[in-house]
Amino acid sequence: MEMDAQYFETVIIGTGFSGLLAAIRLKKNSLDDFVMLERGSNMGGTWRDNSYPGAEVDIPTGLYSISFIPYKFKKKYSPQSELLEYTNYIIDRFDLRKYAKTKQTVAKLIYNDGEGMWHVEVASGERYVARFVIDTSGVLANPKTPYIDGAEVFSGAQFHTAQWDHSVPYEGKRVAVIGSGCSAAQVVPAIASQVEKLTLFMGKAQWIIPRADRNYSSVERFVTNLPGIRHVRRFIIFAYHEVRFIAFRRYPLTANISKFIKSLYARNLRKNLEKYIDDDKLRQHMMPDYELGSRRVIPTNRYLPALARDNVDVDISGIEKITPTGIRTKEGEDIPLDIIVYATGFFAYSNMKKALSFQVYGSGGRNLNSEWEVEAVSYKGITVSGYPNYFKVNGPNTGTGHSSQLCYMETMVNYAVKAICAVKRDKSIKAIDVRSKLQNEYVTAMKRDLKLTVWQTGDCTAFYRKNMTGEVTSLSPESVLNFIYTRKWFHLGDYNVLRWAPALESSTEVSEIPGDKEMHTGDAVVVVEA
Repeated sequence: MEMDAQYFETVIIGTGFSGLLAAIRLKKNSLDDFVMLERGSNMGGTWRDNSYPGAEVDIPTGLYSISFIPYKFKKKYSPQSELLEYTNYIIDRFDLRKYAKTKQTVAKLIYNDGEGMWHVEVASGERYVARFVIDTSGVLANPKTPYIDGAEVFSGAQFHTAQWDHSVPYEGKRVAVIGSGCSAAQVVPAIASQVEKLTLFMGKAQWIIPRADRNYSSVERFVTNLPGIRHVRRFIIFAYHEVRFIAFRRYPLTANISKFIKSLYARNLRKNLEKYIDDDKLRQHMMPDYELGSRRVIPTNRYLPALARDNVDVDISGIEKITPTGIRTKEGEDIPLDIIVYATGFFAYSNMKKALSFQVYGSGGRNLNSEWEVEAVSYKGITVSGYPNYFKVNGPNTGTGHSSQLCYMETMVNYAVKAICAVKRDKSIKAIDVRSKLQNEYVTAMKRDLKLTVWQTGDCTAFYRKNMTGEVTSLSPESVLNFIYTRKWFHLGDYNVLRWAPALESSTEVSEIPGDKEMHTGDAVVVVEA
């Protein structure tokens, strides 16, 4: 049933970390007329949905946290439960629940040129109208579950790690885990000691590197959160991860250093494979034949020991089909199972049909979904030409392969809110739309820089590449410092400015200003690039 539209100056889509940041920044600038639309039944993002056993962050929480919201984390690499606590702490500290509407699955965004407004349609029938849209829907919000022949006839339980069914007990059961990326490397050691039998269906080899994890004492938690000490500690963690960027970006002066560091990691992995993996064929399979960094690196100390357990088997032959009672391998072996877990990751920007979970129609009816299927373009990964007053946090090529994504999120949210403030300061401005020429120049330079990274030149499939093998569409070729610096200031001159104007006798009158052409259309001045 269609309902009357509710007006808010700004609609925020999503209530994960970036959505919360957007709300906090808007409130700080006294822009309280906003609503947060959340498709789930509760607020939260990644750490609400990814509640599978063993789920935890792979960046130290001293850095994987919002810079201005300290928290006394109990562990260096916090588990999902603590990160969800942190999420709710932020929500309550800034009193954000009153701005949120849950069970609001956005289906369509439509920009009305005449009104200068975005019309937001929700699957359940609710409608919203807003001047600005801050889209913080996550790129890791759409699980990738591959179809395997016979899946529909399996008599047991089956689910994706991001949709873990906690009503299904796994203790004493025969469990299959399909996939060998980060989520599999966390699930396997978390449940291996509790199941009767675990079979891991391993795909491509992964770079597995050691990490130093530990619990913090109460004294350490107190001291490290003191003003000054907290900032120094965060800077040290940040600097360590930022230096790692030289291993992913091909700088001529650091090439030998990068090669040496990677050789150390390779030596360490071979040593651990020899220690924990007895089978020669499996050991050879698990040693990557591609450059470190070409795919997401897995930092863990528990994964390989778990694979060495007597009740854990690893299949590398592949899956022929799923049967009513289990999985048949390509070698013809039937493996009886009670539960099948898909640890197969997310679409991110590898499949552009799945990159946006709703349709976005911009100026003149153009469709962002179809345009991004051809080429995922944006300006600074935040705005897109032809989509006025639309800000996409975590847009194309804004992911990190070496540091904390929250650093990028804060930067993008700050930029979006500064843009909104700039529009609000000038009462004559109706909307802003990034100049297409400037966007093209940005995309060209960004792609040139990507060719200097291991992500683009590495001979390997990866979820952050279009169709797994094409152009890198998820990761940024910039260091965190450069990413922050190039987005620290909002320049109105980067945008075509659409201005309000009084009704004119002739709606076809055209006036020109240096560098731009302004076409008066009765109630607004539409700026068109020269």
